[in-house]
Amino acid sequence: MTDQPRPPSSELNPPFSIEAEKALLGSVLINPDVFLTLSAFLKADDFFILRHSHIWSAMLRLSERREPVDPELLADELENIRQLEAIGGRAYISELANSTPTSVNAEFYGQLVERAAVRRRLLKAADEMKALAADEALDLEAVIAKAENSLFTVTDRQLKRDFMPMEEAVGQYFDRIEYLIQNPDAQYGVPSGFRDLDQLLGGFQKSDLLIFAGRPGMGKTSFLLSAAMNAARMNQVVAIFSMEMGSDQLVQRLVSMETGINSQNLRLGRLTQGEYGRFVESADRLSRMPIFFDQTSQLTPNELRVKCRRLQHEHGLDMIIVDYLQLMSAGGNFQNNRVQEISYISRALKEMARELNVPLFSASQLSRAVESRQDKRPQLSDLRESGCLSGETLVHLPDEGRYVPIRSLMGRDSFRISALNTTTYQLEPAEVSAAFCTGTKPVFRLTTRLGHTIRATGNHKFLTIDGWTRLDELAIGQHLALPRELKHGAEQTMSDSELGLLAHLIGDGCTLPRHSIQYTTREPDLAELVASLARDVFGARIEPHIKPEPGHSWLQVFLTSSRRLTHGVHNPVRDWLEPMGVFGLRSHEKRVPDKVFAQPQDAAGRFLRHLWATDGCIKADVSHPTVYYATSSPQLARDVQTLLLQQGISARLKRVSQGTKGRPQYHVILSGVGDLSLFVQRVGAVGRYKGAQLIQVEHYLRVTDGNTNRDVIPAAIWRKYALPAMQAQGMTGRQLYGGMGTAYAGNTLYKQNVGRERAGRLAAVVSSAEIAALANSDVYWDTVVSIEPDGETDVYDLTVPEHHNFVAGNIIVHNSIEQDADVVMFLYRDVVYNKATEFPNQADVIVAKHRNGRTDTVSLYFDAGLTKFMDGAVRRVSLSE
Repeated sequence: MTDQPRPPSSELNPPFSIEAEKALLGSVLINPDVFLTLSAFLKADDFFILRHSHIWSAMLRLSERREPVDPELLADELENIRQLEAIGGRAYISELANSTPTSVNAEFYGQLVERAAVRRRLLKAADEMKALAADEALDLEAVIAKAENSLFTVTDRQLKRDFMPMEEAVGQYFDRIEYLIQNPDAQYGVPSGFRDLDQLLGGFQKSDLLIFAGRPGMGKTSFLLSAAMNAARMNQVVAIFSMEMGSDQLVQRLVSMETGINSQNLRLGRLTQGEYGRFVESADRLSRMPIFFDQTSQLTPNELRVKCRRLQHEHGLDMIIVDYLQLMSAGGNFQNNRVQEISYISRALKEMARELNVPLFSASQLSRAVESRQDKRPQLSDLRESGCLSGETLVHLPDEGRYVPIRSLMGRDSFRISALNTTTYQLEPAEVSAAFCTGTKPVFRLTTRLGHTIRATGNHKFLTIDGWTRLDELAIGQHLALPRELKHGAEQTMSDSELGLLAHLIGDGCTLPRHSIQYTTREPDLAELVASLARDVFGARIEPHIKPEPGHSWLQVFLTSSRRLTHGVHNPVRDWLEPMGVFGLRSHEKRVPDKVFAQPQDAAGRFLRHLWATDGCIKADVSHPTVYYATSSPQLARDVQTLLLQQGISARLKRVSQGTKGRPQYHVILSGVGDLSLFVQRVGAVGRYKGAQLIQVEHYLRVTDGNTNRDVIPAAIWRKYALPAMQAQGMTGRQLYGGMGTAYAGNTLYKQNVGRERAGRLAAVVSSAEIAALANSDVYWDTVVSIEPDGETDVYDLTVPEHHNFVAGNIIVHNSIEQDADVVMFLYRDVVYNKATEFPNQADVIVAKHRNGRTDTVSLYFDAGLTKFMDGAVRRVSLSE
């Protein structure tokens, strides 16, 4: 491959240094320790040569997984994502390493690469500004804003915080504490003017994003104006961006608060002589307050940043108020995806608060979900589209073919999960923009008929045929969407012999410390097979011995090391099993290692084939086949169920009590012609006995029609899609039955779940694209069998911007938007919902999230006539006054 630059570039001679880029990459390859230093300031798009960018991205992925950034692993990583050939193969990686004599100058090479990248970006920004200036159709203010933004985009990449030595950090903190001791009334942040709130928060802190949320009619704007005026009285410069009210309305409220004149009278201009005098005096005072208004509608974060930077430069800036978050726009970048747009705006506001080093106070509107509860007081969950999952919940990563606990993903981004496209009902890889913890919360355990379980908060949403539904609103027997098959594109990294031997040792092997490594079976052909597999895997390092167990009918296959075992020298089988985490496990602790899940479908099927030869059952009874896997390990049973799902088989997990005989057994059971046929095709059998039984199962399947009582689409599709489609065409019930080739039976058909084949015919008859998508979907509709409280635990969630869902615990679940705010406050006035309340003037400010302190509720007095909040004890005013 030639050294291709990044396309496209408007510069004729863009600045870059191929020698610096090659020397930089070579330095990392010969000394991986320098990578952390370089990756702190270098990104993949800093490289001008495209293949160098690909190599740096691969290095970043290895580093994120805490794997060494060495030539061999780098080549494997590039090969896994099909980019190895594009960068020039392993030979080019070797060339980079061999052509760099030392890594001493690695940071200097990195600075050369970074400087060239900045110069290229500046040239590009200059071209963009020239094009903007030449466009006569654009408003001048828009040109200036966009030009500034082009330049800021470049300079923002250069703003980075260097490490602060502990001595300096402690000294800075020491000075602040001394100042507060000497000035006990001093506020560390911008004061709100409300005593108890300032004591709780320490004022509005610099660089904090504060969200102030509530339902309409609570008085959010009035509270923000009260806080702004109180801060301005302390000579704090405040910028107010109001997208809902004009400056006249805002000033009217401020005058009412300042003078005590009823807001309605001010609006109508009905002032007494005394009130007019107070109005003139307050107008003079207000005019001198350092408050600046902006009334731009649908303001974007970039426009907000430009305006605030200009104000900060010209007048200073101590606090920003935005009224309100949902009225902002992302500038058309997120059409038809408002959830993603709000997430982007929230994140941008947080970045702005840090960049300008001022508190940014934004109002936010809550949805009607608050009013559906008996207790109308807002909660943190009301700001999210979904809830949270317990930390141990396994998430499917299709690029890696792995299942990882959701807590291990916290803080990561730009990795991909499996998500459902709810338009096509197909599973697709989708990128995650945030993975985060939301604290410790009560959770429920949801269990489905197939035995899949997940622990989630009551407000977490699951996909039903009628849309996304909260867990605490689900009913027993209700259908949920699960994946029918989980696929990944990983290549095979274990040999067929390794997969076979590993399966037999997990199933019927003894691999405990201070014990002979052996395999037990009643079938001589399986004993010979295991011995042969061990020779294939270990060669002369292992000497298998097959011996009958005295007094019993089974055989023992001893996998003996050919070398003498001493301290620190182990059996090669142990050295092979230990890195996979499956050595030394007792029967009830056994599991399938992650490495097996990462194998392609046919290789995973081969593993299952050998595993089934141990504790699996294949019987061709007269009435129907019996196919299941039995184990005393619940983890192994779940792993087998998941491996079957990778084969497109939806197996059922059942706990089978053994009474007083010992530990319970866990059976992974297959049923239905469809799943049994896939088992025959993709898994099969090993050994003469199970092989003969499998032939009988095949015969049964050839002469038996499948029923449709398992893999079905819920009956609700008649109401949701079929009947509306019939009405649109003027189709009668008899015409429907005729088109379906079914005898007429009134409304009976509309109460039935629908098999996939019938759903396909139904879609064609009524011309429904939605039913056609469901008939060919990647969804298995399982039913809820139990929802039970399951204690409190740490809970987590992901943000998936494209599809807003992901596969977790082998169930399709909704995602959440990470709350970027440092402080979340809710405004609640009981009188809005309860006119007969005893204290109609009480307003509660609920501090529900405080990243750097405690949470609490602060009560204020609210005068509705003046739309004014006041400090001090709440006056207990009755409705009769």
